[in-house]
Amino acid sequence: MIELSQARSKRLLAVHGWSGTVLGLALYVVILTGAVVVFAHEIGTWSVSGSRAEQPLAVPMDAKLRELAAQVDPEYLDDINLFHNAAGHISAFFHTHGVKEDGHPMEKGVRFTFDPLTGETLTRQEGYADEFEEPVSGLQDFLVELHVNLHAPNPIGLYLTGILGFVMLAAAVSGFLLHRHLIKDLFVSPRLSSRLLNARDRHILAGSWGLPFAFVLAFTGAFLSFAGSIGLMTISMVAFGGDQEKLIETIVGTPEGEDATPAPLANLDAMLRQAAEKSHSAPAFVSIMHYGRADARVFSFHLAGEGELQSQQHVFKGSDGSYLGPKPTLGTKPSAGDAAFTLVSVLHFGTFAGLLSRVIWFALGLAMCYVTLTGLQLWLRRREDSPLWRRLGRSVPIVGYGLPIALAASGIGYLLALPAGAVLFWTPAGFLIASGLATILGCILRDEALLYRLYRGLLGASLLALPVLRWLLGGTGWGPLMANGNDIVVLLDLALATGGIGYLYLSIARRPAPQWGADKRPVAAE
Repeated sequence: MIELSQARSKRLLAVHGWSGTVLGLALYVVILTGAVVVFAHEIGTWSVSGSRAEQPLAVPMDAKLRELAAQVDPEYLDDINLFHNAAGHISAFFHTHGVKEDGHPMEKGVRFTFDPLTGETLTRQEGYADEFEEPVSGLQDFLVELHVNLHAPNPIGLYLTGILGFVMLAAAVSGFLLHRHLIKDLFVSPRLSSRLLNARDRHILAGSWGLPFAFVLAFTGAFLSFAGSIGLMTISMVAFGGDQEKLIETIVGTPEGEDATPAPLANLDAMLRQAAEKSHSAPAFVSIMHYGRADARVFSFHLAGEGELQSQQHVFKGSDGSYLGPKPTLGTKPSAGDAAFTLVSVLHFGTFAGLLSRVIWFALGLAMCYVTLTGLQLWLRRREDSPLWRRLGRSVPIVGYGLPIALAASGIGYLLALPAGAVLFWTPAGFLIASGLATILGCILRDEALLYRLYRGLLGASLLALPVLRWLLGGTGWGPLMANGNDIVVLLDLALATGGIGYLYLSIARRPAPQWGADKRPVAAE
């Protein structure tokens, strides 16, 4: 039991309520999109009906890289980045460090995309990095950008999500202190004597079990949002007197002396195989500095292997393929700070135990969405006499149901536009059209029960349409998918279909609608 004075309890209740109310709906957007983005890679694979290769960068590509290197201006051999998209196609970005007309630094070069199995070159794009289009990963990129930046310009988007992280942290801390019987609240049985008391008990029950997750999610999210946008700048001012070059040298390491003597790159496949053996996982990203020179370096980045927490990065000497050792994310040698930084990312994204931990993170994310919305419901019910709060109450179901409907609609827009190559327009357009429709319905329909049935029907139909459209528009069937190791596409089809059928059933089932707004209703024993 946590002992608090009456005055302090009132102050904490105000902090808890207002922190959730002022930015509660925006916080709900970040939490729900975060729960979805936990499976961003799988959603990307699903959107293109499977990946060409289970581990694209583990496929031999040394010969293909040499072929492509011979086709670009030698200026662009300064740096090469290798990564893969949602379809498993490999992108090779040959570039140098340029400056755009507006004065912003930006990589400039040529990016090839090729099939890892056949070696066929699929696309060639030249220009600045932010000008390249990647239609295949359009849905995945849209969802990630919505969660990370709310599609606001950098760094404003990071500031917004960072502030929302602090809002969630304030709500979690105040909620923890307000639980006078924390252990008892973990096992509270929702009362049936009053609708208000039942909603309150369910909010307390879900919030009590979700408190540890809320702390972790809020702290790590705020840290990741501010670490790059503000944190590094602050550190450079405080610890290095504003010397950003000294800061970069401390974090990345002092650049080695240059040696521009021509020297062919050693066998890339052999280096990546060695890195995979040390990391117990295939490369997720590869960078080559000074290709074709004696001072060439190859960096192989690997996500955490099975049963491991930390990602790894290994460095090789490009001219002879010799192993130079591991490279921490922060600093030049392993440290507690580097381990802590890596742990923050692992805990935020839930990647510490493979698919199982991400499923748990997804479920906990949905639980926190429930806590956020029911908290708003309870706060509005206390202020039901105010016309302003009653009008605000209508925004809760609009956003509560409108966001998942819009997310599903963005997937529908992507699938419909994929054959025409217009996904970069229709993916966000689908989201905006569905958002507008949900808003209009919420504003014109006064019958709350009808509104909820309609929202559930729209959400169910949208979810069910996703696997159907994927298959009808030329998607691969379940048999070939499972034979090629793309089981995750089948699992997502089943999950979407199950969710869609469930919400369609709820839309026609005769049951009372939950009270999200602040409309007055007689409630017994309040």
